Amino acid sequence: MTDWDEGALGGLRAAASLGSGAAGAELVRTRPLEPVLQYAGDVLVAAVGQSVPGAQPLAEKCVQALNARGEAGDRELADELAQALGGADDGFARVPVDLGELAGALHGRLGDGPFVIDLARGDVLPLSEAPDEASGELGPDDDRERWLTLVPEAAGPAADEPPDDPFVREERERGKARLWLAAYGLRPSPRGL
Repeated sequence: MTDWDEGALGGLRAAASLGSGAAGAELVRTRPLEPVLQYAGDVLVAAVGQSVPGAQPLAEKCVQALNARGEAGDRELADELAQALGGADDGFARVPVDLGELAGALHGRLGDGPFVIDLARGDVLPLSEAPDEASGELGPDDDRERWLTLVPEAAGPAADEPPDDPFVREERERGKARLWLAAYGLRPSPRGL
């Protein structure tokens, strides 16, 4: 089995962002799932939905690994994968938000906040840069259900997080962003899908 290098990680990030199940499945097929479970789960949800050959056993393996690891957002992604494998709708609304950008806002890397998420477009914006309708100054034709406010969490690395491994931090923050969305009945989806 091949290890994950920067090129492969970049390819996996791109496949997850674009919803490219075939490209993502090809990357995870020959590499260990455990270090990249949050990204692997996203590309495998897409791969199963796109009927990519060989995606189903990879998705089943990913569900088992997510359930065994049990970090923030793992159960939610395992549930999403299980739903994709079963062909059922899980009842969650889809938002075309980039989990990396959402994680950056949640963990204060994009500023102090507050932020708003445009649930129609997936944009994460500082409240000060958002349209009036996002900040509460709504006219009669504005959509109140389109915006979700986000206040960054207190920053601080987890006690078991290696400080010199940015990908481990990225994986964990991605899971926390997924968990945050699930609390609002939302699931991320690739932009443009």
